[in-house]
Amino acid sequence: MINKRIINISVLLILAAIFSLINCSGKNIDLPERLGNLSLSSVIKGDEASNIVHKMHGKTLGEIENVIAHYGDGEKNILYISVFKDAQDAKMDLMNMAMKMAKKTTVFTPLSFDNMGERVRFRTEGMGLIHYFYRDDNILIWWQVEPDKEKSTSKNLFDFDFSLLKGQYREK
Repeated sequence: MINKRIINISVLLILAAIFSLINCSGKNIDLPERLGNLSLSSVIKGDEASNIVHKMHGKTLGEIENVIAHYGDGEKNILYISVFKDAQDAKMDLMNMAMKMAKKTTVFTPLSFDNMGERVRFRTEGMGLIHYFYRDDNILIWWQVEPDKEKSTSKNLFDFDFSLLKGQYREK
């Protein structure tokens, strides 16, 4: 009787542990859990994220899935991710954005850039924050971060494999 009860409790504990691991791993495995000392604090997906991105740009940007991830306390350290239909669309959007910003804007400083292997990463400053934006295949990444957190977060960001997001948010 006792052995049967112990077995039942053990089975329940194992099932609870498996269920917990499945739920935890599915939560945000596709986004960096930490960037430097900043922990992922909230994620906005779907229509809500798209509405925020469209509002920021003052227009609808087309067939794109958006994800907005907040890191640390407050609303300053934000990762914006746009998943495009294909890599060519993402490349065109990145280049259009860079060209518009290169023509001068009242919000951002002139762009600087460097190479990340075969990709180009842009950097600018504005609104009291440092901004990086670049593309990984069909994924456009924009990171805005407080200046004192730039160095501690950028390595984690640039090392993260965003290809895990390919198709993640697109419902076909």
